[in-house]
Amino acid sequence: MKKKSIFQIVLGSAVLLAIGCSSPNKMLKNAATVRYNVTPDPLEMKGDSVDVSVTVMYPAKYFNKNAVLELTPVLKGDGASAAYKPATLQGEKVQGNGAVISSAGGTYTYTGKVAYEDALLASDLMVNSKVTVKKKSVDLPAVKIAEGVIATAALLQDDALPIVSENQFKRSEVLTSESEIVFQINNASVQSKELSKQGIKDMKTFAKNATADTTMSLKGVSIIGYASPDGPEDGNESLAKNRQAAAEKALKGSIKAEYEANYTAEDWDGFRQLMESSSIGDKDAILNILSQYSDPVVREAEIKKMGVVYKEIANSILPQLRRSKIVVSAEKVGKSDDVLLSAGLGKSDVKLTEDEYLFAATIAENADDAEKILKNGTTAYSDSWKIVNNLGCVQLEANKFEDAQASFARADELSEGDKAVKNNLGALAVKQGDLAKGYEYFEVAQGAGSEVKYNMGTVKVKEGDYPTAVEMFGSNKTFNAALAKLLAGDVDGALSTVNDVENPDASCDYLKAVIGARQKNIDMIVTNLKSAIDKDSSFRDRAKKDLEFRDFAEDSNFEAVVK
Repeated sequence: MKKKSIFQIVLGSAVLLAIGCSSPNKMLKNAATVRYNVTPDPLEMKGDSVDVSVTVMYPAKYFNKNAVLELTPVLKGDGASAAYKPATLQGEKVQGNGAVISSAGGTYTYTGKVAYEDALLASDLMVNSKVTVKKKSVDLPAVKIAEGVIATAALLQDDALPIVSENQFKRSEVLTSESEIVFQINNASVQSKELSKQGIKDMKTFAKNATADTTMSLKGVSIIGYASPDGPEDGNESLAKNRQAAAEKALKGSIKAEYEANYTAEDWDGFRQLMESSSIGDKDAILNILSQYSDPVVREAEIKKMGVVYKEIANSILPQLRRSKIVVSAEKVGKSDDVLLSAGLGKSDVKLTEDEYLFAATIAENADDAEKILKNGTTAYSDSWKIVNNLGCVQLEANKFEDAQASFARADELSEGDKAVKNNLGALAVKQGDLAKGYEYFEVAQGAGSEVKYNMGTVKVKEGDYPTAVEMFGSNKTFNAALAKLLAGDVDGALSTVNDVENPDASCDYLKAVIGARQKNIDMIVTNLKSAIDKDSSFRDRAKKDLEFRDFAEDSNFEAVVK
């Protein structure tokens, strides 16, 4: 009986030992001996994600040879959490694909990323581990290994810029009709044939229509009398003045308006222009005389020395300079805003031009009215890619992505691939989260406008490629350009750029406060944080959580601003 009892005791001990070796309890008991090293610390948002590298150090005799450990880093924030992809580690005797950790101790480096969301700004990086030995599993205590996320990149303004087609609408426009009356040599009498020329007839018709049109106002008639640069200057001055007067007298009966009189005694400018466009063989020599001499008497004498050439000039050039130039001007007044809006919204029968539809949308009271005006414009001008493109821009701004897609696709077809439309397709893709597709469109659209490079820079910030973003933004003085420089490590450049932003908003002030923190300047932090919070109170709560200010959290001046 005694021998049996000893045998049972030995057997029972062996069973217990076997159970202990196959149990995860020892790893649970010694979990506190595991060490973690996090890089970066604190974590930092890059692009739109939070990357992490965790080196886990297991001491000797910790890792069970038969254990499988599932390790999952988790960011736990204010009402939100984001789990990284789990990693599998295993003991030496386990047949599997996990990273092997020796029972003599070992290290494992985990890398991963999760998408950032605002609720993770104030968060803890936890490690959850589950150990399985044979069929028995236990959860190890969750371990906090890092605190918070620097999320300055999240300040990026999501403003992929569309390119709106410009319109040529003019509130008022000066229209003109020009003609001239040609005179005989040394004469200031108007020949009847000159008044029957088509140019004079058209000018009179223009003046008549301007007087009758309620949208136009006849402004006046300008008449300049000229004499050719041959003969005595005194005589030419009198001749030019008389030719102006003769032309005015001939037109006053048919064109009733204010007349502006002027004259040019010797029309050397007109002479030069006619010579430059002529086929006279020695015209370069004549033009050289005009450049070399400024005295009109010397000029005329030198040209007359050229004999045969001068005769050709006298026959073909000088007669064209003996004239009076007449310009009739009228002002055409565009439709009023009320008329444009009423017609654009379909509330009147007034017909609008393509440019008037485009302009009317820009003065609409709200986005719904602008969209309606442009939709009516597409009915009136079904082949206008500009109207359809601008309709897509309005829909994009309102986050009507399906409608914007249809409009931009139609504009792309009608315009046969205009680069501005390609940019807008890219802006739509970016707003829908497809950065790669958006960037492809922007590359095609290069040259369409400054918006394209700006959009490319915004995509690069979202991707975390800050140096390229800085290059794309170039000399752009915008918030996003300043942010890209800061994220790329150029603190001074970021400050210089944000200081030059036109009409800076609360985000600009907050960014300057962050720059102040990086420069260890409490006065700069306090001044700009106060301004940011005054403009947008949401920055108070952000500042309390923002690790950019971690070194100043207990500063009384900082506390006073964010309380």
